[in-house]
Parts: sequence; C-alpha cells; structure tokens
Amino acid sequence: MRSYEAVVIVDASLEEGDIQKAVDRFAGVVGDLGGEVTGIDRWGLRRFAYEIRHQKEGYYFVTNFRAPESAIEGLERTLRIADEYVRGKIVRPE
Repeated sequence: MRSYEAVVIVDASLEEGDIQKAVDRFAGVVGDLGGEVTGIDRWGLRRFAYEIRHQKEGYYFVTNFRAPESAIEGLERTLRIADEYVRGKIVRPE
C-alpha cells in the first residue's frame, strides 16, 4: 500500500451534518477499497478564486490515507459522480 493525500471540496450549500456525512463517506470509500485513513484535516469554508458550478465558496478537507494503487481509480470515480463533492484531487506526497 502507498501513501496518498486527497484535497476535496464539498458543496458549501449543504448543512453541517451533510458536510460531515460527505467527509465520512469519502473515508468509508477508502476503507471499502482496502485502504486506511491516517488523518483528516478540516480546513473549513473557503472562498474560490473563481466560480465553480456557479458557486463562490466550498468546504475544504484534506485526507491522508494509505491504499493500494487499484483503489485510486474508484476514489476518483466517487469524487466525479457524487453530487456533494465539487472538486477533488488525489496525489502521492513526496
């Protein structure tokens, strides 16, 4: 398993409970795909430099996790398909 870091933006129009569910859902998908979350850092509400999907702000969180390479495709697919996620990027830290 390799170490990864994901920066995810959640729709800011959601209620606080729904934002927490979106964070938990991402961590759950990591676990379902054979990985383990090592840390979640909630950055909170941030203003965008430009509008994304007609929104001006979003809720950011950064997740550090370990997962097999085959799990990354499933995680990226979840970020693309789920409506509560505005954007997401998964990278391997140096």
